Amino acid sequence: MRHALFVLVTVLAAACGFPEPKIEVAGSLPYELSYREARGGLVILTGRVDDREDVDFILDTGAPVSVLIDGKRTAKLGLDTRDARPLGDPSNPAAPIGVFRPDTRIAFNGVTLSGLTTVVVPEKTMPCRERFEEIGFGGVIGADLFRKFVVEIDPAAKRVRLHDPAKWQPSPGASVVPFVFRSGHPFVDVKVTLPSGVVVHEQMNIDIGMNGEISLAAGSHPAVVMPKDGKVRTSCLVNGSREERVGDPLDVTLGTKTLRAESPRYSEFTNFVTNRRVGSLGVKLFQGQRLTIDYPGKRVVVG
Repeated sequence: MRHALFVLVTVLAAACGFPEPKIEVAGSLPYELSYREARGGLVILTGRVDDREDVDFILDTGAPVSVLIDGKRTAKLGLDTRDARPLGDPSNPAAPIGVFRPDTRIAFNGVTLSGLTTVVVPEKTMPCRERFEEIGFGGVIGADLFRKFVVEIDPAAKRVRLHDPAKWQPSPGASVVPFVFRSGHPFVDVKVTLPSGVVVHEQMNIDIGMNGEISLAAGSHPAVVMPKDGKVRTSCLVNGSREERVGDPLDVTLGTKTLRAESPRYSEFTNFVTNRRVGSLGVKLFQGQRLTIDYPGKRVVVG
């Protein structure tokens, strides 16, 4: 079974005028949320929406805004997508068809976001619905949750921990890598050691809503080329799909930590965030590793 891929990138320009949601935490920080791990290492948090229905959300650093999917898993919410329209370039498979929904409330146990503007996407417009069905989710929660906290993902305990940025410090020996924002998405400097032994330095989008290990853009460097004999696979996005090829294993180094990507993907498409040939790091690359995203401090910590 090939992995599904969910990316939402082009609504940020419209989202810039959204009001800042209010975030309340019942108790003191750090605060723990249990999660379910879906295929490929995706982190699934369950939130109560508008005090009406429990919805499973993919935790996604690649989503600058939060998403609800108008379908069977959100039936009690009475979502209205009759006026759904392309939110971005219709030819871009990562640009959703949907509507904006103001003043949404989502409670993740003791952590509540209110006054939240979400993008509502009709399930019937999404391709590869059997793959999304396998994951079993009804929405995506992204930067709305990340902005205020240091967010730690602990795969051993299956916990997401929200830390106070003013008090949290990386663990001794962890690899600390600064990132920069591009269109609301975090990008980090990485070193990729290709199967040929050539070392390539690139800045890549860190996107834990992508359940692969790494997606490389063919042509981003003379040594990064489509593997001629690589297995062809189809990645499904919110409004379309694209073809990729799987190459031989390679190593990815972030700061002092080197991780093995057993099934790197190669694509001839430009990155949906930058419209340039740059790659992305997915959640599967970090399986077995404690991953912490410090949005206020603009750094990613591995280990």
